[in-house]
Amino acid sequence: MTPTQSSNSRARLVENLSSTDFFHTYSSAYEQLTGLHLNLEPTHEGEEQSKTETKFSLTGVADTRVPVRVGKTLVAVLRTGGVRLAPANAENFAPIAKALLDSDRSASEIKAEREAFTKLPVMAPERYEAALALLKSFAFQLGESAHRLLFANAQHEPEPVRHAKAYIMQHLAEPMSLETVAREVSVSPFHFCKVFKRATGMTFTDFVNRARVEKAKRMLMRPEARITEVAYDVGFQSLSHFNRSFRRIASESPTEFRARMKSSRGGALVAA
Repeated sequence: MTPTQSSNSRARLVENLSSTDFFHTYSSAYEQLTGLHLNLEPTHEGEEQSKTETKFSLTGVADTRVPVRVGKTLVAVLRTGGVRLAPANAENFAPIAKALLDSDRSASEIKAEREAFTKLPVMAPERYEAALALLKSFAFQLGESAHRLLFANAQHEPEPVRHAKAYIMQHLAEPMSLETVAREVSVSPFHFCKVFKRATGMTFTDFVNRARVEKAKRMLMRPEARITEVAYDVGFQSLSHFNRSFRRIASESPTEFRARMKSSRGGALVAA
C-alpha cells in the first residue's frame, strides 16, 4: 500500500468510526461531562506518538492528543481542543496581546481575540487529568474495535457495498473471489471494484484479509484455540499466509497479539 493509499485508508477509517453510534454516544457524554468537544483525527503515514501528549500555549491553554492504535499501529488521535487550567485574566492574555500588537493587529481584532480567550472552557487540573483517564480508556476501546466497526454496514454506503460486506462476513471461512461477490450483489466486477474501494478505502482483497484477521483476533482470545486451527477456520489457505497477513494488518504476530491481550487482562484470556 502506497503512503497515499495508507493515508486515504486511515481517513476513511476515522470517518467510519466518527459516524458510529458508539463514537457519538461516548463523545456526547464526554462533552456533557467536561464541556469539551472531542475530535477524532487521522494520522499520517510515518507519524508516531508513543503516549498521550499535552501542549500548552503561552497563556497556559492546554491541548491534548491521545493516540488511538490498531495493534501497534497509530491510526488516529483523540484531541480535547483548547482548555484553560486556570481562570482567564489580564496577565494570562498579555502574551497574546503583545504578539497581536507586534503583528499590527487593530484594537478591535485584539478585543475579539480577548473575548474568544475568555470563552474557552476552564477545568481544574485534577479534573482535567480525570478526563484524560477516560479518554485513554476510550482510545483503547476504539483501537480494539476499529476494524469491527469498519466492517459493520454504514448508512452512507451504497447498497451493493453493504450487501457485499454482509456476504463477506457470512462466508469468511470459504474461498472467496471478487467475481463471486460481484455476482452476488448484481454488479460487474469492474464497477464493484470502483464502488467498493471508494466506499471503504480498501480493495476487496485487503478488506477480506482484514475481516479474517479481525475474526482471528476474537478466536485467539480463547485459551484453547490453536493458531493453526484459527488460521484455517477464518479462511486462510496456509499458516504462512495467515502469519504474514496478521503481522501486516495488526503490526504484530498472532502469538504476540495473544500475549499482549493476556497481559492487558491480568494474565487471563476469555474462556469459550
